[in-house]
Amino acid sequence: MTVRQINPDVMAFLIGRLSELTGTPPSEIGIDIALIDLGLQSIDAVLLCGEIEDRFRIELDPTTIFDAETLGDFAREVSSRVDGA
Repeated sequence: MTVRQINPDVMAFLIGRLSELTGTPPSEIGIDIALIDLGLQSIDAVLLCGEIEDRFRIELDPTTIFDAETLGDFAREVSSRVDGA
């Protein structure tokens, strides 16, 4: 089984936006943090998915963020779409 890699540009973007949206310092947002623990609101999650689509020119169903348990899981999913685009 191949472990999907995380695109560093994707991870940097996610950490930056999650920090802005939740008020959490970037240094406290790690790959293993549960997205629910960040206090991300549903509307912010939907907006974030739209920003990801615009920034990386991919299609991303907003439910993708809710399906991911951790930031790493979500970053891997986004990265697989970016790197496969």
